[in-house]
Amino acid sequence: MHSPLQECRAVIYCILIVYYLQPVAGLDMDISKKYVRRETESLDDLEIYLEGHVFHVTRLVNLVLILEDGEIRPSRDGLLKTTFGSSTNTFFRNRNCVSLFDYRPALTEEIRIFRYRCYPFQPASPGNGIAILILQPEAYDFLIPWTQWKDEKAWGEMVVPHVEAGYPGSLPLRLIAEIISVEITEDPDSLVAQFRKIREIVG
Repeated sequence: MHSPLQECRAVIYCILIVYYLQPVAGLDMDISKKYVRRETESLDDLEIYLEGHVFHVTRLVNLVLILEDGEIRPSRDGLLKTTFGSSTNTFFRNRNCVSLFDYRPALTEEIRIFRYRCYPFQPASPGNGIAILILQPEAYDFLIPWTQWKDEKAWGEMVVPHVEAGYPGSLPLRLIAEIISVEITEDPDSLVAQFRKIREIVG
């Protein structure tokens, strides 16, 4: 049985989802693909689709503001909540850049390891969907590669080698080719769902 707070959160989430699915005035951009999977189902097909692309990942609730603003804004001042919950002392964030996943390099075992250390679908969970915004190739010339971190010897700042890239300043939506949404539903028989229920009971 869900608590009143949990039910309230679910209602708010549903309202936001309905809202972001509506056309945004002055913006000709829609979600082109919608993935809905149970938490025990694979997203390997989506990962394969992302090969060769550069993309930004954010929570679905953040997509509303992005569409309204017409751009993806960096969060150097820390006012925007990070999607991945990592340290605020990150290389690209400290340089007022939008952090991106760069899946253009040919996949090697080393790159595979770093990709799974920062898995793009990790923030997606039941009740918490994500949006994937794929960049137009014309944006590539503006990107700052992760190797800049090595060039600056910024060892005290976090970066994901072989995976992360940065776009300086705000990234306009005219440089976005496609938006994909991912929603995860609960598998009540899974171990993760059972542990989730235990945490809710324990508080």
